[in-house]
Amino acid sequence: MQEEEKPMKLSMEELIILFFNTIAARCWARLGLTRDEYGELRQDLREARLGIDVLDAVLRVMEDELDEDMKRELEGVVANLKLNYVNQYNKTKEAKT
Repeated sequence: MQEEEKPMKLSMEELIILFFNTIAARCWARLGLTRDEYGELRQDLREARLGIDVLDAVLRVMEDELDEDMKRELEGVVANLKLNYVNQYNKTKEAKT
């Protein structure tokens, strides 16, 4: 008889980091740069911006709770998303003109 596997118990910090990474992945997809979890490749800059703003807010709230390496990593994710948002936004504006 096999022993039942117990579900992992995540700390609040681990749960928030999981949330952060999930939203970041969706942001990349909504920027139209990767496929989402459904295999779709589509751009929705409004959704991307919402997700980026949420990640930015979460990072501000969490910054005193994170070690320097994790803080730097998450800041890099947000900075890269913002930069790519601007690039994609500019591309769509150029395509409309």
